[in-house]
Amino acid sequence: MRGRLCRLIQCAVLFGSTTLAFDYPALAQGAGVTCEVSMVPMRDGVQLHTEIYRPQDTATHPVVVIRNPYAYLFGDGCFVGVFSTIGAFYAQQGYVGVLQEVRGTKNSEGHFNPFFQEQNDGYDTIEWAATQSWSNGKVGTTSASYLGATQWQAAVTAPPHLVAISPYETSMDYRDDWVARNGVFDLAFNRGWGTGFVADEITRRLTQAGASQSQISQAVTAWNAQVQQNGSWMSSLPLGGAWGDTIAGGTQWTIRQLAPFNWDWYSHPEYDTYWEAIDPLHHMDEVKVPAQISGGWYDLFTVGTIDSYRGMRTSAGTKAAREGTTLSMDCCGHSLPYQGVPGQINWGPNRTDAGLTLRFLDYHLKGVDNGFAELPRVQLTVLVPPDEGAQGDNFILQADEYPVPGTKFERYYLGSGGNANTRMGDGVLAASGISGAGFDNFIYDPLNPVPTAGGADAEATGGQAAVDQSTIELRRDVLVYTSDVLSSTKEVIGPVSVHFWARTSARDTDFTAKLVDVHPDGYAHNVVDRIVRARYREGSKLPPKLITPGTIYEYELRLGDTATEFRPGHRIRLEISSSNFPHYARNLNTGLSNEDTDRTVAAAQRIFHEDQRASYLVLPVLRLSSTCIDQAHAAKVTACQPLNEDDDNGQGDH
Repeated sequence: MRGRLCRLIQCAVLFGSTTLAFDYPALAQGAGVTCEVSMVPMRDGVQLHTEIYRPQDTATHPVVVIRNPYAYLFGDGCFVGVFSTIGAFYAQQGYVGVLQEVRGTKNSEGHFNPFFQEQNDGYDTIEWAATQSWSNGKVGTTSASYLGATQWQAAVTAPPHLVAISPYETSMDYRDDWVARNGVFDLAFNRGWGTGFVADEITRRLTQAGASQSQISQAVTAWNAQVQQNGSWMSSLPLGGAWGDTIAGGTQWTIRQLAPFNWDWYSHPEYDTYWEAIDPLHHMDEVKVPAQISGGWYDLFTVGTIDSYRGMRTSAGTKAAREGTTLSMDCCGHSLPYQGVPGQINWGPNRTDAGLTLRFLDYHLKGVDNGFAELPRVQLTVLVPPDEGAQGDNFILQADEYPVPGTKFERYYLGSGGNANTRMGDGVLAASGISGAGFDNFIYDPLNPVPTAGGADAEATGGQAAVDQSTIELRRDVLVYTSDVLSSTKEVIGPVSVHFWARTSARDTDFTAKLVDVHPDGYAHNVVDRIVRARYREGSKLPPKLITPGTIYEYELRLGDTATEFRPGHRIRLEISSSNFPHYARNLNTGLSNEDTDRTVAAAQRIFHEDQRASYLVLPVLRLSSTCIDQAHAAKVTACQPLNEDDDNGQGDH
C-alpha cells in the first residue's frame, strides 16, 4: 500500500496535466538558488517547518507557496527530496518558492487533522510570506491532491495578498468526493491514505520519546509489513470497529490513536455542519482570485475538479475570479503513474499544455504578457479507445466553457426479456423506450460483493484504471444492458448520468452504475462509474430518508464526467449492480448504521424499465469536425474546437 501511495502522490505532484514538464531532479542542485529553513509561527503559536528557496539576488520577488503533508514519504530539508526540487525550480524562474510541511506532519508541530487545520494555517502562511523582506507582496499557490486541498481551504479565507491559485487533481467537497462518494465511504482510498500517516506519527512520537533511529526504523518497518500482510483490515466490520484498536507496528499505540481523524469521519456519515465548514463549494463567494484548475478523467477527484471549475465560474466572489478561472483535463490524473500497466488501456502521450501552470503564474503574479489570457478557458483530453488490444490514443478539444456549448444529451433506454443478468443475458440499450419484460432482478449479498475492477481508486485496483470488465459481467448480480454496434463515431464529452426506477427488500441499500465501451475484439473497458445510497436518493447533502421495503423509488445518479469516443464497431454498455468493493464500503442493507454495526442481510433488487417507469442512460454528445478528428487521429493536429450550432453539413457524423 505505502509503495503505491508513494508513486501515486509523486506523479500527481510532479506530472499532473498542467504541471511543469522540466527535469526537476537536475534542478535540485540549486544553481543560482539559496535555501533556508524556518519554523513559521501560526496564530496559535504552533510552528511549521518551512523551506524558503530564493534567487541569489537582493531583489524582492513574488512568492509561490506549496503546503504538503507528505514529507514523511519524500524527505525534507534544503535541496533534499521531491518537493525541494519544485521550490528550486520556482526560484530559478524568479519566484520565492515556499515549501511548508502542514501541521502535525514530519517536522512541523501540532496534530494532523486533515482539511480542518488548513484554513487558518494557509491564511497565516500566505500573509507571513507576503510580508517578508524577500517578497514583493504577491503570493500564488500550486500543486496537486492534498496540496490542492490546502489551496482551496486557504482561498476561502480570502488572504489579502493571495493573487492566484493553481489546484489540480484535487477536490473541494471532502465528504462527497474524498472521504465518501455521493454519501458512500470510499473504503480503499481512505483506509490506504489515512493509515499512510500512521508511519509518520509513529516516527514523531518515538522521536519525542527519545528513541534511537534504529528503534524508529524497526517500528516503521514493522508497521509497513503489518499493512502489507493483513488484508482483513479492508473487509472488517463494523466499518469503524475493532481494526482501529490494533496495535500498530509493535508500538504501544493503536491505529485509532495514531490516525484519529478516520474515526471523526465515521462519526459524521451525513453531510452536516462538520463538513459544511470545510466545503469550499459552500463558501465559493469568499474566493476572490482566479484558479487554474486541472485534473484527469480517471482521477480520484474528477467530480470535485469539474465542480470546482463550475463553482468558480458561477459563484466566485469577484469578476476577475469568475472570468479568469480555467479548466484542463488529461486522461488519468492520479492514475497517470500506472499508464503501461499490463491489462489496462494506455491512452498515449499526454498532449495537454505542460507549461500552463508557469504561464498562469507568470501572467497573474508577474504581469507577463504571455498570451495566457487569450487561451481557450477549457482544454479537454478526448480519449480514443483501440479497436483491438490495449493501446489507445487521445487528442485535445478546446472550448470556452464546460459543458461545451452545443452538447446534446441523448437517452439510451434499458430493456430486456427479464434476464439482463450477466453479459450473456438479454439486456439492451436503445434510443427509444423498450419495455419487454418490464424489469430485471438480482440479489445483493454484502458478504459476496462485486469486486472492484478498474476505475479511479488506485488503492482498490492496484493502479489499474481502464480495464476489461468481461469477468465482472459474468456475475449474476450484475445487470448488463448493451447497445447495437455503432455505425459512426459518437463523441461523448461531459457529465454522464443514469435515471432509473428500483425496488428492494431492504430498509436501505446501494445501487451502482458503470458506463462501459465494448470493443470489436470483445474487450470491454470501464469509462465512468459511481454509486447511490438509497437513503440519500434525494441528494447526498440532504437529510437521509430510509426506504420502505417493496416500494418503488426513482433514482437519478450522476456517474461523473468523461471525454471519450465511442467508435464505429464498438457498443455502448451499462452495468447496474449494488456493490463495487473495496472501492466503496458495502451497504449492510439493514437500515442501521453502516459504521457501527456488523449485521448484514441479503437484498432482493429489482430494476424497472416499463413504459411508465422508463430507466435510461444519459450521454452528453458533441459534434466535432470530421476533418479535424481525422487529422487528430493521424497526429497532424493536437487540438480541435466544437462545431457551431449552425455549422452542420454532416461534419459531425464521422
